[in-house]
Amino acid sequence: MKSIEQIAISWLTREEEGLNEKEKSELNFWLNSNENHKKIYEENKSIRKAFKSLPSQLKDELACKAKEGAKKTKIIEKIKPLAAAAIFILALGFGSFKYNELVSPTYTNHLVSQNSINKNILLPDNTKIVLDKNSDIEVNYFKNKREIKFNEGRAMFYVAKDKTKVFTIKVNHTQIKVLGTAFEVDKFDNKISIKVKEGLVKISKENNNKYETIALLKKEDSLLLDENSNILSLNKIQTNKIANWEEGYILFNNTPLQEAIKQFSRYNKIEASFENYDISQTAITGKFQLNEFDSFIKAIPKIYALKVEKKNKKIKFFEN
Repeated sequence: MKSIEQIAISWLTREEEGLNEKEKSELNFWLNSNENHKKIYEENKSIRKAFKSLPSQLKDELACKAKEGAKKTKIIEKIKPLAAAAIFILALGFGSFKYNELVSPTYTNHLVSQNSINKNILLPDNTKIVLDKNSDIEVNYFKNKREIKFNEGRAMFYVAKDKTKVFTIKVNHTQIKVLGTAFEVDKFDNKISIKVKEGLVKISKENNNKYETIALLKKEDSLLLDENSNILSLNKIQTNKIANWEEGYILFNNTPLQEAIKQFSRYNKIEASFENYDISQTAITGKFQLNEFDSFIKAIPKIYALKVEKKNKKIKFFEN
């Protein structure tokens, strides 16, 4: 009688080969018929995924040792060539130390910047990160890769070059992959922005657990995506206009007033309203300090034909 683990591996193998509708129903029934079925199925699925991410040389080495072990137990004939997860499980006894080195982080850190810009983040490989106010990222370094989970906010990355360890950032369904470069990532207002200061950056979109390349960015490229990783715009930007917040100011260039207010709202509690749509789209140009929103408000009526009414934290813009 087959064990639960053997059945789980069998289903995973058949799933890779392609299930018909009847088989899909049978798999769902088996998974939901026992809580342990689902647990063991997911564990083996994770192991299989981890195995596939290993370098080819190590996979071949582990598979070879697994086959040797399998022959001794006289079950190799029952294992299909595509059952990579099963081979990997058998290989654990021979190469688990190598596996653990690859799947267990060598460095991990959860970085949160709430009340100020953090300019002093230096990772073990000398990668530098500048984390904007109200930002949250998770760092995990492995023996063969460097990964960032970008939860919220804005950051400037100065990635140390290492051809053996790709640097990857995951934001929602978007994957940003580099070897060594400088670029800004901004997750704000249900949009994702990537601006490249130097180097090359590959942008991919997750689709059915796989990543498809949607853009290759180079120096001075600025990409804007929606929350589902669909491209909204791809433009050019001068490098001296990237991440000005690092130096404590915001630079607007024909920026709609409504968008300018949103940028300031990262650093100030603001409730803004506009008498009409045209006012909200007033083009703002200029350089403003992050912590001087009141000065910005005072300057608006002097430069533009607008009137500003401020009560506590509530601000309303009218035609003058």
